[in-house]
Formats: sequence, structure tokens, C-alpha cells
Amino acid sequence: MKMHKFYFDRIIVVILLNLFLLSCDSKEESGDPEPEPVQERTKITMDSPGDGDIDWNNVALVWNEEFNGTTLADDVWAFEPKNTTNPDVADQLQTYRKENVNLNGGILNITAEKNADVYSSARISSKYAFEYGRIEINAKLPEQEKSGIWAKLVLIGDNEAQVGWPQCGEIDIMEYFSHNPNEFNINVHSTANNSFNGSLIRVNNELETVEEEFHIYGILWTDRYIKFYIDDLENIIYTLDRPASPNEDNWPFDKPFYLLIDMVIGGKYIGDNGVDDALFPAVMELDYIRVYHLQ
Repeated sequence: MKMHKFYFDRIIVVILLNLFLLSCDSKEESGDPEPEPVQERTKITMDSPGDGDIDWNNVALVWNEEFNGTTLADDVWAFEPKNTTNPDVADQLQTYRKENVNLNGGILNITAEKNADVYSSARISSKYAFEYGRIEINAKLPEQEKSGIWAKLVLIGDNEAQVGWPQCGEIDIMEYFSHNPNEFNINVHSTANNSFNGSLIRVNNELETVEEEFHIYGILWTDRYIKFYIDDLENIIYTLDRPASPNEDNWPFDKPFYLLIDMVIGGKYIGDNGVDDALFPAVMELDYIRVYHLQ
């Protein structure tokens, strides 16, 4: 009996081992992707200013990126291999590559191009997140004025990984479609207001030199409003006031947001215009990004 039990136990062990190995093989063959690591960002926040008037000229520089080096600093920027924000992007044509970003003479260049029928571009995000303040981005958009490019300078809620998009909130400081030259958009996304339910807050702005010259795209952001301006603090082009009854759905803007810079090629937001390959290579240039807080 003892001998029979010994062989029986060995058989059980072998069976269990084989089941374990088969399980491992099955997982490898399934190709299930590993979950994306959550980016831990350094938070730079400004105290709520209260209900008094704010002198936005009397503010202190708390963070800036002048792009004076030869490469982006790893502790400041992350290269993103895909669009993790808006899930409705399957029809976009670009592959994101680090090689499409370069620094030259204090300017960040993000290039969209086509090589051997492969479209490529770049998408980067900051490892810093900001709550409130005056935020300025000095940028120049591609000059070709041909269809195919969607460029954007945006802020995304830092709790994106926990709640998803658009619940995290998004502030589009500048959005540009190359098939609509001489203009740019500002947009505000939330659970209550977004493109999925047809209630996106969008303001179109004409700017004849948007492709030929550098312009400052800025916001003034407190717990009471988000004001958008172009070039000068006094040139306010849109004000979004906090709703009378704010909640997480209609006002998710009382927390840190990180910076996202992206150049998309094609996709449904380009519409029926398609992609005109004559525009490549197309370059978006950034001179600086500066964040100011009340002293």
C-alpha cells in the first residue's frame, strides 16, 4: 500500500505541474498586454486666491521649460507610445517615435513625417502637474496649410488613470487642424461636456499668422474660472466660469493637471479632408512653457 501511495502522489504532482505550465503558456500566447505603469508626477499647486481680484502681472515663476538643452530631460518629460487619453483613435495613422523630437537653438521641434508609407510623429507629457495659475506656451504651428495634421497643447487631469477620460477633465489651451488654416480652437472636456455627448465646449478663433509666427497661448486658472488668452494678458478670448453648483462632472478642474503635447496624423477628426502627403515633413515649434503662481 505504501508503494502504491508513493506512485499516486508522484502522479498528482506531475499533473499539477503540467497544469501550471500550460497555464503559463496560455497567458503568454494570449498576448494580453501588461498594464501601463501609472506616472507619478510632481505636483505644483497654488492656494485658492479667494473672491478678490487678481493681478496676474504680479505673479512668480514657479516652473518653466526653455528647451535650452540638446535632449528632453528624462525627469521632466515622458515619451508616450500611444494615445492613452481618448480611446476613439483607432483610425489615426501615426506611429509615435522619440526620433521625431529634437531640440535646436532653444526650440523644441516636433515633426510629423512620412517615410516608406509609414507616418510618424511624437507625443510627450510632463512629469509635473499643476493646479491653478497662469500658464503660457509660446508656439508656432506647421506652415504648410494642407490637410492631415491635428496639433494640440493641452492639460489633462492627473487622476486620468484612476477615473478615465473625459471624467479626469481636459483643458485644450490650443488645438489646430491644418485643413482649417489661420485659426485655432480652445476646448474644455468633462463628464458633463464632451464630444461623445455632443456638448463639448469649443471656441474657434481666427489668427492669420498662426502658422507663420510664434504666439503665446495662455490660461489664467483659479477655482472660480479658466480664462483663455492669446499673446497678451489683456487679450482674453474666452472665459469659462465655475458652475453655480460645481461637481466632479461639470467642474473637474480643482486638482493638478499635467501638460500634453501631441501631433496627430489623420483620423476621424481630420474628417473627409484626408491627408495631403505634400505637407510632410510638418514641424510644430515650441519656444518655452512657463507657469506662474500668486506670490
